[in-house]
Amino acid sequence: MNFDIKSEPRKRSWIIFDIESAVIDESGHKRYQQIERWTPGDGDDDKPGRRGYKRAEDPLKTPRWVFQTITTACAMVLTEHPDGNADVSRFVTMSAPDHSERDIVEGLLQVFADAPAEADLASWAGSFHDLPMLVCAAMRHGLTLPGAWRWLAFGGDGRQRHVDFARVATANMKMKPIHESELLAAFDIPAKLSAPAFAVARLIEAGQWDLVQEQCEGDVIATALLLCRWRKLHDDRVDADVAEDRILRRVCELRAGRGYVPALEARRASRFHALMNQAARDAEVLAPWLDTRAA
Repeated sequence: MNFDIKSEPRKRSWIIFDIESAVIDESGHKRYQQIERWTPGDGDDDKPGRRGYKRAEDPLKTPRWVFQTITTACAMVLTEHPDGNADVSRFVTMSAPDHSERDIVEGLLQVFADAPAEADLASWAGSFHDLPMLVCAAMRHGLTLPGAWRWLAFGGDGRQRHVDFARVATANMKMKPIHESELLAAFDIPAKLSAPAFAVARLIEAGQWDLVQEQCEGDVIATALLLCRWRKLHDDRVDADVAEDRILRRVCELRAGRGYVPALEARRASRFHALMNQAARDAEVLAPWLDTRAA
């Protein structure tokens, strides 16, 4: 006897996330200097530190990532639409000065916990930047990871649930690493509309939190559009143009007033007109008897 058991295909979902951080409290780094029995010289920047390091690379003189504080985090939850594309079901931003690092980490973990079951992560270099920072911050504040996400505590190497485009674009780092901006430029995806990447630390130091938040949101938006192009590789229902327009339309609704919204609206309008013009040209060739104005 044969049993034919049919089930509905799983509706997939993704959490696209990004974190911004900076060294805003050097007390931990000072403890590290004390552990190493090293103190800065009186105005002497050339005092020896770690042998073989330049000053900017010397961990005794320049605090490394573990001493950074998470100041801003953004997460977008995408849920698969019946047509194969995706809809924005949630777009969350948490940032100083209204939120402490603990608030931000708790909020991001809550987004993970509230996301649909078996949601996948999507990021740029999240596996070797954002996730380690998130886990270390959670440890520092005595927080517990949501049940479905406790694999992050073991180094976050659950690649089956994390699409890290820094790995995808370089064959798991076998090719020379690149900046996300390079890949986005190659694919004509809007990016860094509020500020260049190198400016974020300065914006944090200056307390320009609106721009920091815009930058973090912009990175999440760009990675979401990159995800749409990647999904086309294994799902022929996906239309990158449709997916992009749907995501940008929703973002412009949810973040009306943000500095990057006019640029996104202009992009939507430009791409729509380009598609209309292409449709008119196709009609002239395929059906020359039709009135092109109707096309």
